[in-house]
Amino acid sequence: MKHEAFTIPQAAKLCGVSRWTTRNLVTLGKLKASRTHGGHYRILGKDLQSFLQENNLFSHQQSATKKILIADDDPGIRTFLGNVLSRNGYELDYAIDGFETGVKVIKFNPDILILDLIMPKLDGFEVCRRLKADPDTAGIKIMAISGFSTEENRQRILDCGADLFLEKPLDIRKLRMEVERLLA
Repeated sequence: MKHEAFTIPQAAKLCGVSRWTTRNLVTLGKLKASRTHGGHYRILGKDLQSFLQENNLFSHQQSATKKILIADDDPGIRTFLGNVLSRNGYELDYAIDGFETGVKVIKFNPDILILDLIMPKLDGFEVCRRLKADPDTAGIKIMAISGFSTEENRQRILDCGADLFLEKPLDIRKLRMEVERLLA
């Protein structure tokens, strides 16, 4: 980290604050940065590390990587979601059925579960119901997804405790926006 240079959004993610807060810290002179010929800020790793230490933010910085578990029996959907979300720096894991989802939730401890409704062994409805009923997993945000977007399925999964329902095919912008909103 010491020899790297970070953009405002990268530094913001490491600090666990918004890019606007980071930009304000730079413009107020509280976080040392230089400017490129194009007028963009770059923050040296050593300066960012000093800022984090001086402001006692290391514990926040170390927990800044959010975990997302993607549970879908379709390998194409898992790959697609993995490609989209890995660009944002999330730590990802995958499950191929409802039973494996339960096991991975315990081992991986995700912040968000992206959960397909129709999966083998245990469907998404039952997975959601069980996770939300358990005090140890009730805080996990659940984003349900399905290609079978009926009003009945939508209402049923929300009644099971899901935080959100998105219809397949997924809109990438909306997916990213909703993940950020659930993590906020």
